[in-house]
Amino acid sequence: MSHNLLVLQTVLAYALVILVCILLKRWQVVHEEDGPLLARLVTEVALPAVIFSALATHPIGRSQWLLVVAILVAGMTSLGLAWLVGTLLKRPRTQVGALMLSSSFGSSALIGYPLIQYAFPHNPQALADAILLSEVGVGIPLFTICVVVAMHFGEAGGDQPFSQSLRGYVRSPIFMALVAGLLVSPLGLDPNRPILAPIFKTFDMIQAALPLLACLILGLQLKYRPARLIAPLIIVSAVIQLIFQPWLGSLQATWYHLSLTQRQILVLEGAMPSAILPSVFAARYRCGPAICANIIFFHLLASVVTLPLVFATLGS
Repeated sequence: MSHNLLVLQTVLAYALVILVCILLKRWQVVHEEDGPLLARLVTEVALPAVIFSALATHPIGRSQWLLVVAILVAGMTSLGLAWLVGTLLKRPRTQVGALMLSSSFGSSALIGYPLIQYAFPHNPQALADAILLSEVGVGIPLFTICVVVAMHFGEAGGDQPFSQSLRGYVRSPIFMALVAGLLVSPLGLDPNRPILAPIFKTFDMIQAALPLLACLILGLQLKYRPARLIAPLIIVSAVIQLIFQPWLGSLQATWYHLSLTQRQILVLEGAMPSAILPSVFAARYRCGPAICANIIFFHLLASVVTLPLVFATLGS
């Protein structure tokens, strides 16, 4: 019961923040036209700082790579499945992109960290594994592959070749921060050293602002859509993200002979609702932002029910 209560409290907290952002838009404190500017601020300033900080301070051990491979395979398979279903449904290009963005990589940091801390209170290695899964197995493809998907399927992408979208990403601050973080990671920097502490504390402050900025952008994008237009996309995305992905993670745990604790971490991380950041990318590159925002908001609400059920079924 306490486990379910933690999930409920965390999800509802983010839902309330989004509701506040919706009210701010209704009261004209912020406007829908502010969304692209905020999205650009996140993708070109905040995210690069967070990516570099996370990679530079989290060296990866060899024994943990199987967990990263498992969550990455689950996310990439979900991404491809979303593309296939969206294409078969003959949805417009931007809607296919929105479906892919909202059905691939979960919000492992939003609910995942507090959930892991509660489920394994005396196991620091469990939290370390969860951080690795989030920052490398989820965070890197979320900050990289999802950006390329948004570029390619967004209105700005048009019918340009995928290679052109990829070149645009390679020139982006996100990619530069990714490369810099990977190069610095083996050095094992200590963020608490007097010389480095102010820099990494700055990164921490920026990271603390990300959830609010992401929720604000999501709230600006949320619009009423007739159920007949988006219900199929919501159902498909929920099945892929909240059910199929943790099942595939559990299956891989059996293949790789992972421990019970690692299986449970993998299932929990795989069952996370869609991350909020894809709505930022959708807004930045005009890749069905309203549809993407509505799907993500539904995921947050549905996870109150699906997370405990999936964990009880697959986490044993």
